[in-house]
Amino acid sequence: MVLIPVMGQTVPAELIEAIGKGDATRMSNHFHQSLEMTILDEDYKASKNQATRIMENFFKKHTPTEFKVSFEGTKEQSKYAIGTLTTKDGAFRVNMFFLNKQDSRLIYYLSIEKESLYELVP
Repeated sequence: MVLIPVMGQTVPAELIEAIGKGDATRMSNHFHQSLEMTILDEDYKASKNQATRIMENFFKKHTPTEFKVSFEGTKEQSKYAIGTLTTKDGAFRVNMFFLNKQDSRLIYYLSIEKESLYELVP
């Protein structure tokens, strides 16, 4: 398997924009055909279509205002990223793990959890 970097960053710019705007359909362009998700302590094994609906529901309840990636790295054969999703009702920590498939990077694991004060204060 040959790993091809996508402009040197783990998270594609289109995905960052889609999350920040709460656009689950555009976000789903970066989903693997099946993925695992943990959204606010609820665990899912979802198809791409189911994951899109889960994210649509999340964005309806928590309207995004901004998404920023704070860390990117590599673990074994996958890339991962950690970011902060700011919404109208608070901030959430987002973790994404990616697989490289056909010259693109696809999410196979996604978690969203309420950001705690412990993470924000040193």
